[in-house]
Amino acid sequence: MSENPYGSRPQITAKRSSKRLRGIIGLIRGELETELKHIAIHPEFRMQGLGSKLIEYVIKSTRSNKIIAETDKDGVNFYIKMGFEITSLREKYPGVERFRCEYSNNHL
Repeated sequence: MSENPYGSRPQITAKRSSKRLRGIIGLIRGELETELKHIAIHPEFRMQGLGSKLIEYVIKSTRSNKIIAETDKDGVNFYIKMGFEITSLREKYPGVERFRCEYSNNHL
């Protein structure tokens, strides 16, 4: 995969079991920050820690100082549990409050 002109690399990582897709995470890795674009776990495999494992993989494998994501109210507690700081972006879309989630990767 070639780098895009902005210096960041899109990446998708999948978790499989017995040839079945269990979960997927999409991100863009940049020099200064890694942006989580989406994370999804197959309904059959939810509540088993797979989402946490995917986030932990990103935290351990990134070279950037910051990991950011955007989520809705339903996803906030997941990101808090993973150590992200949460900031309200207010009502970004009519009737929908969005949140910026930021993880400082200080160990790098």
